[in-house]
Amino acid sequence: MPPPSWSARALEIDPGLAEAHAMLAFLRFICDAIRVIELDPHFAMAHATLGWAHLLNGMPDQGLAALRTAVSLAPESTLFLAQLGQALALAGRSEPAREVLRRLEELSGQRYVSPYHMAYVYTGLGEQERAMDWLERAYEERAGGVYGIKGSFLFRSLREHSRFRALLGKMNLA
Repeated sequence: MPPPSWSARALEIDPGLAEAHAMLAFLRFICDAIRVIELDPHFAMAHATLGWAHLLNGMPDQGLAALRTAVSLAPESTLFLAQLGQALALAGRSEPAREVLRRLEELSGQRYVSPYHMAYVYTGLGEQERAMDWLERAYEERAGGVYGIKGSFLFRSLREHSRFRALLGKMNLA
């Protein structure tokens, strides 16, 4: 067995370092996203990644700005629009989040909108039953990233929900 990395060994010695370790990981995440943006300022996914890194580090204004940039760079993407809706809701801006929902519903009358994306916004709004309705629909349709729900931080608030656990079971992810 190879020797543990210095960071793993440090955590063994002082488990209190876990918080500092997590902060360093987030800072690296932010730096990596910024580097990608410097290389390709039009890469919407990098802006979305940076947005979530800021949001998860308690910087909602910077996070929302980066997610808005992602939406502006990829205006046809319901993924980024839905993530912006979820972020708005999590930042306490429920009316703009509901406006995103209305926009997604309007778009669904013109083209396909993944139910997985609708679930993002309902999760952010704390409407767990509605979010689960959309996730179950995403499963039935085999939509997009539904198979990544177990590890997605975007659905963290649903992890203890009985319907979420049942859905993971149906997907053989439990």
